[in-house]
Amino acid sequence: MLSGLGVAVVLTVVPGCALPFVETDDGATPAAAVTPQSEGEPATPSGAGYKIVSGQPVRTHCWSYEGPKAFVNNVSSDQEEHCHGALELWGEVVDGAVVPTGVGAVYGQVSVEPVRVATSEAWGVGTDLGGAVDLLADSYFAENGSILNLHEATTLDGVPANITRVEGTFEETRTKAFITAFAPERFASGTDEVQFFVIAIVTPYDNGDELIEQVTGTWTWS
Repeated sequence: MLSGLGVAVVLTVVPGCALPFVETDDGATPAAAVTPQSEGEPATPSGAGYKIVSGQPVRTHCWSYEGPKAFVNNVSSDQEEHCHGALELWGEVVDGAVVPTGVGAVYGQVSVEPVRVATSEAWGVGTDLGGAVDLLADSYFAENGSILNLHEATTLDGVPANITRVEGTFEETRTKAFITAFAPERFASGTDEVQFFVIAIVTPYDNGDELIEQVTGTWTWS
């Protein structure tokens, strides 16, 4: 898991993360708590609005990108200061389809998790992205679903990045993938430094590739 405890003591993130990202669960986290919505915002986006992958800028002092407007930005200011990100698709299943409502359960997410430099240095691969992905194959990716494709090259703001696709463990999930990259420089995060980032993308819709392209195409390092 990524939420502060690490994966087999391999992947340890910066403190302050309280994301519902325990082994991702395909984002389908039962929600006892209700996430409030902004006043004046419709409870249910209409029609094709479900699948729009843009419309919501997200920014920290480490990175920025533009994500889906139907997802809820569920990250605290403290988490944001530590370069975490958490867009979540809160909703319910209606007639077999996930409808965004802002409450209910989490069926999708675009979450960003930074890893301490002290942890990534302990992997012994330097900033070799391929080596880091190989290291995390069994200790992290495989714990989140059967690996469909471990190495798929992409970029984040001109920096080499990797997409690892796994099979979703929740029936509504259509795409579940992890984008990993070493930032071009280290960023301060509280008393720590971070450089390796894991972006988890989960969606119940058939636009997974479009969502991945949206994140990678709008991503900038600060």
